[in-house]
Amino acid sequence: MTLPSFATRSRTGSGERARTLPRTALRTLAASVFAALCLTGLAAPPASARQAPPTDTALAWGSNYTGELGNGTESGNNPNPTPVDVDLPAGVKLTDVSGGHQFSLGLSSDGHVYAWGFNSSGQLGDGTTTTRTSPVEVHLPAGTKATAISAGTNHSLAVASNGHVYAWGWNDSGQLGIGTADNDPHPTPAEVLLPAGVQSTAIAAGRYHSLAVTSDGRVFAWGYNYWGQLGNGTTGVEPNPTPVETDLPAGIEATAVAAGDSHSLALTSGGRVLGWGADYNGQLGDGAIRFSPTPTPVETVLPAGTRVTAIDAATSGNHSLAVTSDGHALGWGADSSGQLGVGTTAASRPTPIEPNLPAGTRATGIAAGAHHSMWLTSTGAVYSSGDNSSGQLGDGTTTNRTTPVPVHLPAGIRAGAISAGAWHSLALAAEANSTTTLTASPMVSRPGEEVTFTAHVTCDAATPTGNVVFYDGADPIGTGTLDASGDATLTTISLPSGTHTITAHYEGDGTCPASVSEPVTVTVLTPEPGASLGLTKEAVSTGPFEAGDTVEYTYTVTNTGDAPLSSVAVTDNLVADVDCGTATLAPGESTTCRGTYTVTEADTVCGPRDSGSNGRGNGGREDGGYGGGHGGTCPVTNTAQAAATDTRGDTITSNTATATIQVRGENGGGHDGYGSDSSEYGNGRKQEAKTA
Repeated sequence: MTLPSFATRSRTGSGERARTLPRTALRTLAASVFAALCLTGLAAPPASARQAPPTDTALAWGSNYTGELGNGTESGNNPNPTPVDVDLPAGVKLTDVSGGHQFSLGLSSDGHVYAWGFNSSGQLGDGTTTTRTSPVEVHLPAGTKATAISAGTNHSLAVASNGHVYAWGWNDSGQLGIGTADNDPHPTPAEVLLPAGVQSTAIAAGRYHSLAVTSDGRVFAWGYNYWGQLGNGTTGVEPNPTPVETDLPAGIEATAVAAGDSHSLALTSGGRVLGWGADYNGQLGDGAIRFSPTPTPVETVLPAGTRVTAIDAATSGNHSLAVTSDGHALGWGADSSGQLGVGTTAASRPTPIEPNLPAGTRATGIAAGAHHSMWLTSTGAVYSSGDNSSGQLGDGTTTNRTTPVPVHLPAGIRAGAISAGAWHSLALAAEANSTTTLTASPMVSRPGEEVTFTAHVTCDAATPTGNVVFYDGADPIGTGTLDASGDATLTTISLPSGTHTITAHYEGDGTCPASVSEPVTVTVLTPEPGASLGLTKEAVSTGPFEAGDTVEYTYTVTNTGDAPLSSVAVTDNLVADVDCGTATLAPGESTTCRGTYTVTEADTVCGPRDSGSNGRGNGGREDGGYGGGHGGTCPVTNTAQAAATDTRGDTITSNTATATIQVRGENGGGHDGYGSDSSEYGNGRKQEAKTA
């Protein structure tokens, strides 16, 4: 790759500053030539990049002219079209990366900042102007922990945990915000002079200007303002070395910013995008091409109902990118190299357009390089399009692409964050995560009863495969194989009585890592002692009774088992209400229940005639005595059963107990009696006997 003559880099590694076009000369340029100057590629920060989980794997590809890939080498004009590992210090894990002009920044999980690549302006912040081919630590003030980073053309920014902003590198237009502008390197971070009490939450380093979002949603800007990129209603060639507030519309709060070559973007809390500064390629996205400065924000024309969640602007180019809440990607501005990924090229696209990502792709991140773009997807894949002269698309070639192609990430690697420099690209590997959940049915069981455990495994890298081992405490109790839905089951009847803490251990499959579920508690009941119930029943009197008489019954209920019983009750087919003395019985304990029954007329009607009692004759055979037979009785039998509840909640029933009473009947049986000296007894009816 041949660099523009005013941006060639020292090959000596001595820290000699690049021959950058003097700022004083730029201030005298006529408007007719500034567009051509801005088309030269320099850098592109991830203005609203989402930080990734900490990882010790950072990848880089594309130009490595001065060590910007951070793998310990310089490759000059030779492209590097396939990702290589950044040579991070031992133990360092990064959560974000940012690509500048032939240098790179990395934010570590413990708040340190690392830098590598070209360093003629002190943009690496290590106190020197020496180019580094491997990461070195930025010299932030002692005790400072960074929370965000952004690499501009030749300067760098970082936000500290206390909301202060630090800057280092080139400062010819006051882009460091430290109150001065000069042509000297600033290799050590200095605090940006934000107004007292202002705390920053997000930053963006552009080509010659910088932006910051405050905790209350305001935007401050500093540096070069020829095209109104500071957004404060003014333009001019003089440096603005102290932050000024951007004139956002009333009631609008910003959540993120992006700084381009000569334009600026802000993402609002409502998901809108505002832009200000130059617009000669439609990079503001408002549907117009503006060849004059636009010092106040204009709203990007988004499709109806669109809510944007992330933005980026090409620091040394003239295009802008966005991601929406529903996973769509948008781009607008310059597209001469196919950087918008729509399949064709155009000098200007002033209205947002969607790239031709594969069907079903959900975008989660974007990165705008000088003349190329990258898209991060929900699966961790990365796609890129546009200029590929230095292999910055990472597809293994140096062929320009107008339609997004996949970056050739190493096997098994997913990306968690991306950034695009001018001619190089960066990504952080996202280590795959799996989650295992466990359910059991039933949660409480009896000995020998089946218990089914179901483990469900999810993985953000691929569909999980392999086995799940189920443990009872530290002891494995069985293995299940995952199906296509990510479920593995184990059914067992071997759990002994007691409480069991069960966990499911997914073993992993090479792509999806192992994971362990939260414990599930299962209880197997202790076998209950034998529970049984006995019942006896008797009538206080067996009669005979007449219709309307009251019959009293007693019921003796006995716990004949060796387990306590509760809810003791007796039911009787004739007695409506049986009252028991207690509702609980200990083993061997008895209780007496009582009930009454009123004899009805129906009880006096029997079936076949019953024999009456013998009647005594009066007189002998000759004078003819007569036998008087007593009336007959009807038996009435009722049935009862006791019930109770054992400690498991099961119902225990007793034997069936019966009692029989006699009720005087209407049809007592008897025969005519006869008198006899020798036989005084006759078979009487319920009438006067006749003599023989």
